[in-house]
Amino acid sequence: MKIRNHNISAIDIGTAKTCALIAEIDRENKIPIIKGYGVVATKGIKKGTVVNIEEVSETISKASNIAEEMAGTSISNCYVSISGDHIRSINTQGMIAISRDTRTGLGEAREIEQDDIDRVIEHTRAVPLPVDRQILHVMPQEFIVDEQSGIRNPINLLGRRLEVKVHLTTYSTTVASNLLRCFKNADLSIDGFVLQAFASSYGVLTANEKEYGAILIDIGSGTIDVIVLRNSGIYHTGVVNFGAHLVTSDIAYMLRIPLESAEIIKKSHGYAFAGMADKEAFFKIESSGNRPAREIPIARLAQYIEPRMEEFLREAFMEAKKADIPLSNIPLLVLTGGGSL
Repeated sequence: MKIRNHNISAIDIGTAKTCALIAEIDRENKIPIIKGYGVVATKGIKKGTVVNIEEVSETISKASNIAEEMAGTSISNCYVSISGDHIRSINTQGMIAISRDTRTGLGEAREIEQDDIDRVIEHTRAVPLPVDRQILHVMPQEFIVDEQSGIRNPINLLGRRLEVKVHLTTYSTTVASNLLRCFKNADLSIDGFVLQAFASSYGVLTANEKEYGAILIDIGSGTIDVIVLRNSGIYHTGVVNFGAHLVTSDIAYMLRIPLESAEIIKKSHGYAFAGMADKEAFFKIESSGNRPAREIPIARLAQYIEPRMEEFLREAFMEAKKADIPLSNIPLLVLTGGGSL
């Protein structure tokens, strides 16, 4: 009997745009097939937090409706990405006894089962948190069996004691509650929240890159997400509280033009490094009234952009340095997000 496929949906709410995605999961080979997607401009979000319930609700409805129309199906629930400077992360660890003797303490070694792994990971969740914070992800870095470290999967290994080192992320319950209200207004329920940087790492990095080590910098419009990986484990996640919108603001201020025009010019003519710009090339900006159009050297535009991009990378690197491992051991730097284009 053929197993029936099922749909899964996700919505990513960024500062600049919101994306809705519907995929069909083949239950036999577990491969997702994209059936529909919708992309709309975001309203009501600032740096990852809701500032206008009605506008965010409308944004969610528009994106999901477009995706539903393309997929030819409707959705009632979805996974939701979450980011913003309210995200916090720590590295911690837990330990349990695999077998115990009531007289001598640890008993004879036995095979480690999935239940043991679940118990030791659950043990790491016992960290004191403020009342307004909740655990988002608990991501194992490595397991230790009877002081043997560097173990990825301890299933079926013999041992008396099992330890795990994990990366734990938390979020503000206030931010989550406001998002829940927005999705409720859009007639959608949330299956779960997913850290935006975590999702980006799955979409951008290969298994080998995660193994060798990578710093992933996701430059969004309102925030910059940073994630540090090594040996396929996550050692730091963080958020820089500004993003590519500042580049647009700089261009608008220096050229005395509206933000909408500055965004178009940034995408059409911008260079992150002034040395890459053609020193002989120009672009025109239409003037109001009967005044002639202004000719702006592309090299000058690059001089406006380069200092801000240097600031982005500098702040992202400072955030990455908070990882518990030396960055000299990380061979790869990957840029993603709309601000990196």
